[in-house]
Amino acid sequence: MSLYCGIAFKRKLFWCYRLLSTYVTKTRYLFELKEDDDACKKAQQTGAFYLFHGLAPLLQTSAHQYLAPQHSLFELERLLGKFGQDAQRIEDSVLIGCSEQQEAWFALDLGLDNSSSISASLPKPEMETELKGSFIELRKALFQLSAKDASLLSTAQALLRWHDAHQFCSRSGQPTKKNLAGSKRVCPSNNIIYYPQVKVWKRLSVEKLQKRWDWRWKACSTVHPSTGPFLIAHS
Repeated sequence: MSLYCGIAFKRKLFWCYRLLSTYVTKTRYLFELKEDDDACKKAQQTGAFYLFHGLAPLLQTSAHQYLAPQHSLFELERLLGKFGQDAQRIEDSVLIGCSEQQEAWFALDLGLDNSSSISASLPKPEMETELKGSFIELRKALFQLSAKDASLLSTAQALLRWHDAHQFCSRSGQPTKKNLAGSKRVCPSNNIIYYPQVKVWKRLSVEKLQKRWDWRWKACSTVHPSTGPFLIAHS
């Protein structure tokens, strides 16, 4: 029995070390891409892109759920060329993560008119026909996405929204310029660096939602000394 427990403990310890090693490797790789534009540009060659239009992700329907399709750099360049857009627009993409095999994931919104972008918004209906999908508001499709897609798309949307809202320096009023990974924006006139501060909504399970509702109900149903036994909503 003790031998069996020892083997089980060693196996569990091995998998813990492996998961920790994978996490550290991914974190170091992402840090390199965020700090080195050349490394990020090289990662785009073999990376995958998630497309947005007006902060709405491109989704495809499959078996009563939504899937977030990935597109390669070659497919994206072909799409932009078909709509008369320059491939330089890909530089508006932002880094949102990577796989365990160090395949970088990027998000690109083709419906926002950025001050740094040389291209205008692409037509939404024609793009949906070409890509065989639909640009759907994330809040409407969140519970029909897998946990991985929901997390990635939420991060991507929050980061794209932050860049769209911080195109100008708050001190000089001049346009800011983002680095290739989208991990910061810099004002060329005074060299002030702006870093993204985004809040991502996480999908909760039914049990967690019930627990939160029970807690809020208890908090709201407390007796207030000045008003008597009425429901008081606490913020």
